[in-house]
Amino acid sequence: MARFGLRIVWDVLLAISSRAKAALFLFLLFLTPAVADTVSRDWLGGVPDNGFLAYEISRKGKPLGFQTLTFSRSERGELIVDVHIEIDFKLGPIPLFRYLHDNQEVWRDGVLLSLKSKTYNNGEDVVADLTLEDGRYVGSGSRFEDNLEAPLLSTSYFNPNFVRQSAFISSQDGRLLPTEIETIGVETLNINDAPVQATRFRLSGKLRIDIWYTDAGRWVKTEFSRGGNTLVVKQTNPSRILPRKEWRHP
Repeated sequence: MARFGLRIVWDVLLAISSRAKAALFLFLLFLTPAVADTVSRDWLGGVPDNGFLAYEISRKGKPLGFQTLTFSRSERGELIVDVHIEIDFKLGPIPLFRYLHDNQEVWRDGVLLSLKSKTYNNGEDVVADLTLEDGRYVGSGSRFEDNLEAPLLSTSYFNPNFVRQSAFISSQDGRLLPTEIETIGVETLNINDAPVQATRFRLSGKLRIDIWYTDAGRWVKTEFSRGGNTLVVKQTNPSRILPRKEWRHP
């Protein structure tokens, strides 16, 4: 609607004097609804001071697992992001689906320098090992096709500029994920028993998810469907997930 409204404004301006054009354009611009999001463009906006984020993964309100992001710095000042995911979907005592994922990424100034991941995807072992060299990501992956040209972000989600991209690197298998993104709008979420305002975005294409970010740039929620099931990943208090010594790894 915003693009359509501005097009009408511009057509009107073409028919009047240059001085009137400038004045009328500025006036009408403020009357035109905006669709731009207000999420921070600071790539570190979602990194907490304590260096740790925890998320509960649920289906129909019942916990299935968790995800964590641990942030640290290398000796050269690069940001190291360690991602860990565990999902166990059971029917009573019968396991139906298990997913384990470990991924380490290295970033500098908002640029992904490398990622190395290993995943157990319900019986299938999946890997990715990529490094940025001369403007391309090179290496290997279970679905890597040597077509990853920088700049690209991964699917670790912590960088709020994720919602301003047209393609991503799958942190799971190294493939390219072309995607279209639509801004849905601001919603109030219940995060850690408190109301949080966040903008909802909808991704379609090779990556189909809904994802929410606060204006400060913190990733707070993701929702996606797999095999007819809708899974929700929502930020939670770290005390609500398993202690690190009990984590399982692929």
